[in-house]
Amino acid sequence: MSQFRSEDMALVQLFIQSEAAHDTLHALGAINSNEGCIQFKDLNADKSAFQRLFVSDVRRCDDMLRILRLLRDQLSREKKLQGDAGENKEVSLHELHDKLIELEKEMKEHGSAYVMLKKQDNDLEEHCKVLSKGEKWFSNASSSIGSSTARDDAGVEMADMEGGGQRGASMLGHIAGCVPTENMQDMRLTIFRATRGNMLIRTGDTVTVTDPTKEEQVEKTVFIVFFSGERSRQKIEKICDSYGASKYHLPEEKEECKKLLQTVKDKKEDLQVVLQRTQCYFTYPVK
Repeated sequence: MSQFRSEDMALVQLFIQSEAAHDTLHALGAINSNEGCIQFKDLNADKSAFQRLFVSDVRRCDDMLRILRLLRDQLSREKKLQGDAGENKEVSLHELHDKLIELEKEMKEHGSAYVMLKKQDNDLEEHCKVLSKGEKWFSNASSSIGSSTARDDAGVEMADMEGGGQRGASMLGHIAGCVPTENMQDMRLTIFRATRGNMLIRTGDTVTVTDPTKEEQVEKTVFIVFFSGERSRQKIEKICDSYGASKYHLPEEKEECKKLLQTVKDKKEDLQVVLQRTQCYFTYPVK
């Protein structure tokens, strides 16, 4: 007989209902931690893992782990976290799984709403920058178009507009918006070649916005393109879209531009209130 002998043990077989299995194992585990050791004997060793009765519970646990990882990653992005753990009451596996599914659905809905609101806020911020530069652009364009050639801020040569220098900026079409700064120079050259120089482009200040999907800072440059002809408009719009530019409405009339600017600012202020309330979602205790 081996010198390594265990303590005296008794073989016990329990017949319990499946609904009481969780509570029974929990009680056995509490006894095991306080008084001694319990060893379970597998009576279904000939069955594979997918043939077990508890395979649905294992899959449910895997799904719960996936949801918990999603919640953890989402919470880690927030700078301020507050919560109340509440009472430490026991819940069943099914109740816990249903609660996690509910939290996952609520979290995804909140995340989608926040991304949509943040994009709207970025659009309003960019639109304000475009409208702020509108008056200066139109006044400068009138003097620039009269020359035979003109050079913009980056030194790209611009040919005279179709119809001669007698035409004012108000008789020309224009497209204004914001484009990522890193794409500005390439977009400028592409538009120049596509229109054969029959355009005038101006750039303004830069604006920094936060990409809500990637949580990265993106620097954009405000621009306006003056052109002549509907075909040129179609070409320029396609080029702007290909370089990720956002186009915004810019009225030519000074008073109309100021009125639209005030309207956009009011919308932005209202949206800021909604964004602040949305960000407070994680500060509420989860019950």
